[in-house]
Amino acid sequence: MTPKSAAQQPWGLKMTVPLEPGIVCNHIDAMLEFYTGVLGLKLVGDAKATPELSARAGATPHGYRIVRLQTPYGERIKLVQPNQDPPPPRAVPGWVHERHGLAYLTFVIADIQDVLRHLKAHGVKLLGEEPIEVRPGVFAFYSLDPEGNYLEFVEYPDPSAYRPDLFQRR
Repeated sequence: MTPKSAAQQPWGLKMTVPLEPGIVCNHIDAMLEFYTGVLGLKLVGDAKATPELSARAGATPHGYRIVRLQTPYGERIKLVQPNQDPPPPRAVPGWVHERHGLAYLTFVIADIQDVLRHLKAHGVKLLGEEPIEVRPGVFAFYSLDPEGNYLEFVEYPDPSAYRPDLFQRR
């Protein structure tokens, strides 16, 4: 199947806010500490869903806690912990692209060396000692959060060239 350009598509999502990925956790408090204390995301919500509501939604029959975190740029990440029987942690493959499905979150950042130093100082597991130049002038590295989710950090020399759609609106 050949993808159509946006101009040829008869229908498209009419999103009203940026995408909000969710991470199902076994130890939400440790994850919350990592994402707020180490990465500096802001806690913007902490709620519970009843078993009745979560079962009707198809999430879990036992209810859950959901914590919403916001990046400095405005995206949100949701941490979710079921009230009972959280799923067993997935094995962490040796390579990022060996994980099926949603494999990693990407943070496009400024000053990749500063981020690397900060993560090292906090004992975050890194997949390499230094950022790698993946394309001319574009540097990246991967790390793991406390539950083995891969995180990618990327620095572009000119973010407006990478995402002109975002900078045209400013």
